Amino acid sequence: MSESRQFEKLDLNLLKVFEALWLQRNMTRAAEVLFITPSAVSHAMRRFRELLGDPLFIREKQSMLPTAACERLAPDILHALGQIRGALGQFSHFDPKQSHQRFVIAMQESLELSVLPLLLETLEREAPFVEVVSTRLQRDSLFADLANRHLHLAIDIGRAVSSPIAHCLLRQDNYRVLMNKANPLVRTLTAQQYLAARHITVSNRAKGASVEEVALQQLGVNRPSIWRCQSYRAAAEVVANTHAILTLPGTIASAVSGNLLTSVALPFSLPALETHLYWHSQQEGEPGLMWLKSLMLQLFAESGLTS
Repeated sequence: MSESRQFEKLDLNLLKVFEALWLQRNMTRAAEVLFITPSAVSHAMRRFRELLGDPLFIREKQSMLPTAACERLAPDILHALGQIRGALGQFSHFDPKQSHQRFVIAMQESLELSVLPLLLETLEREAPFVEVVSTRLQRDSLFADLANRHLHLAIDIGRAVSSPIAHCLLRQDNYRVLMNKANPLVRTLTAQQYLAARHITVSNRAKGASVEEVALQQLGVNRPSIWRCQSYRAAAEVVANTHAILTLPGTIASAVSGNLLTSVALPFSLPALETHLYWHSQQEGEPGLMWLKSLMLQLFAESGLTS
């Protein structure tokens, strides 16, 4: 009989009987473990023998001794049953030390600089087998991706959402101005000097106001910018080699700063930039995801990145 036909005809309950008999080596004790009768154990093993074409166990006085084929088969069956039990156990209980669960988190590339090092350093210690995938945030499909479980969590700036999307504050950040240490503006940066400086802007879009430019415009401040790039790391390299300045969240400024760079306070009072964690409320019964969410909130609170 082909392997596929064997599996199609297999009653998975036979595996539990096989496991009990392998461990107990006695029909009566196997029946007691399974809460069934010895005759039911005997019937199940007869079906399994017919399926595999091997006696599997041979009676020797009061014991059932495994055949050579049985000894080859047993480790794989016991391992498979252990994995099934583990999967079912994690349905209601999450053990971070043992879990191999996979989580997909959407975030902008700039947030990876401050979020991933902190998170993955902790997971390496506390959940060494958990798989984490960071993927680019697509705002147009974000809520649909959370609903259909293409994403488990999303990290983005604070925005208005409604049920069934749930969210909470992850951190608050103040803007800083990154510049070359040789830039004369390091000594003093007034509002007038800031507006007259050469600016580089980071945005995924080819045109349109960036987040900080929108915030400045709400104060009636127009800040010209003739350079634009997609990455804070690339912008930091530009700043390190020119007199251009870069306005960015303070946590990202800390992540990209190097020996040639420093950051100073922005000479305008802007509201704190809020970063939120988003998930679908239907997944709130999933213990692994709720564990990860709680861990992230704890990490950012302990690191002083939340208010």
